[in-house]
Amino acid sequence: MQMEHNLMKTALLTLALAVVVAAPAAAQSTIGRAQTSASAVKVKNEVSASLASSVKISADSALSIARTAADSGEVSSAELKMDDKHLVYQVKLLNKSKRASEVDVDAMTGAVIRNTQFGGLKSTVVHNRENKKLLNAKRDSAKTSP
Repeated sequence: MQMEHNLMKTALLTLALAVVVAAPAAAQSTIGRAQTSASAVKVKNEVSASLASSVKISADSALSIARTAADSGEVSSAELKMDDKHLVYQVKLLNKSKRASEVDVDAMTGAVIRNTQFGGLKSTVVHNRENKKLLNAKRDSAKTSP
């Protein structure tokens, strides 16, 4: 009886250890990818593949950070690129107030480096251009979805 009890404890501890080891690996599976699955918009990669694989912040996380910084805007386009010696996600968003925003998120730390909201005539022009990109991305995403 004691032997069966010890065997059961060992099996449970082994299973718990496997879960503890596997969980962080599963959570990190999106780190280093320059595409997002939660949005119709795909992140355009403007850097080498080796540099893109070194990012610490996933594209999904960067887009979420940008949405928060831009007053819950909808992402219209995004790029992973080098900007002033920083690897950044440059995210363009359309705000509910019909304004356009551009947010740069550091791909290593997740910090918002720049958050620009366009106003006036430039806002209208940028909003229209980005709205077309967003509609095209949604159309392309719908074609490729099962």
